[in-house]
Order: sequence, then structure tokens, then C-alpha cells
Amino acid sequence: MMNFLNQLIIRISKSGWLYVIVFAGFFATLQALLRIGDRFPERAAGAVPFDLQNQLTAEQIFTQLTGYTDEAFRLYYVFTSIDYFFPLFAGFFLGATAAFLLRHSLPRWYSIAEQKNLFVLFLLATLFDWLENITLLSVIVGYPNEFSTMAMLAVFAKMGKLGFVFLFQTFILVLLLFSTGKWLALKAGLLKS
Repeated sequence: MMNFLNQLIIRISKSGWLYVIVFAGFFATLQALLRIGDRFPERAAGAVPFDLQNQLTAEQIFTQLTGYTDEAFRLYYVFTSIDYFFPLFAGFFLGATAAFLLRHSLPRWYSIAEQKNLFVLFLLATLFDWLENITLLSVIVGYPNEFSTMAMLAVFAKMGKLGFVFLFQTFILVLLLFSTGKWLALKAGLLKS
């Protein structure tokens, strides 16, 4: 499975059409989540969906649930169903971007990443996001019972997701700057291919 996913990410990075399709999926699901997030507060006593609260604590989950209307619960179910696709598209997009940049600027590193299935690591944030979704959904479905262990696990998953997203975005930014600098140096004749 790891090899399959790694090869899929590489294939996306080599195909302009697949890359555009993945980006379109990423963008469309993000827009859908943000639209629901905009509609949510008036149905949830001012709160946005848990997934959009980066400083969320386990205690806040139960406090906010008391303000949820039936419409807020319904919207959250729609939100979370979309939020299974969004992180998958995001992971494929970031992984394919990294594969493309490495292949063109650091081919030796690319070769190592390909052989060791390292592009799959870009899906770690996806796994944490899915864990966050599952645990939050468990808490919401179980409400008014307070499943505090699940709420704490949801917060842990959120922190894991955010940590990996920050790490991968920083890596991509550094790689993009390096790749751009190398390309410009090649074009200016400062480096030889």
C-alpha cells in the first residue's frame, strides 16, 4: 500500500492534468468547508466547526455543543463528510509538489524519496485529520453524554494534524525557494546543469 500511494503521488507530480485535478479537488473541498464554516456560527451560538478552531480544548467541545441547534448538527455532519476528502487532496497536492520540486532541483534526494516511499509521509496530516474527524463525530453523536477521552483524543489528533501541516508547508516553501533560486542561477549561467 505504501508503494502504491508513493507511486500515485509521483504519477500526480508527473502529469499536469492529474496535478490540476488534485488541486481542483483540494480547492473545491476547501471552499465548501469554508462556506459551511461561514454559515455555522448563527446555528451554533457563535461557534465555528471544531475543525476550524486551532486552539480548541476538550472542555470547549462540550461547552460549545450546548449551543448547537439541530441545524448545526446537520451542518456539522455535512462538514465532516467533506472533510474526509479535503485532507486527502491536500496530502496528494503537497506530496506531488514536493516530488516535482525534488525531481527538478535535487534529483539525488528525489531518487532516495522514491525508493524509500518517503512521499507517503505527506499523508500523515491526512491520517491525523481523519482521526480528528472520527473522534469529533463520536463525541457529537454521543452528546449529551460526554466522552471526554474521545474529546481529548480529538484535540491530540488536531495538534498532530496542525504540526504536520506546518512542517510540510514549511518544507515545500523552502524547497520552492531553493528550486526557484537554482532555476534562476541556471538561466543566468551561474550554474551548469
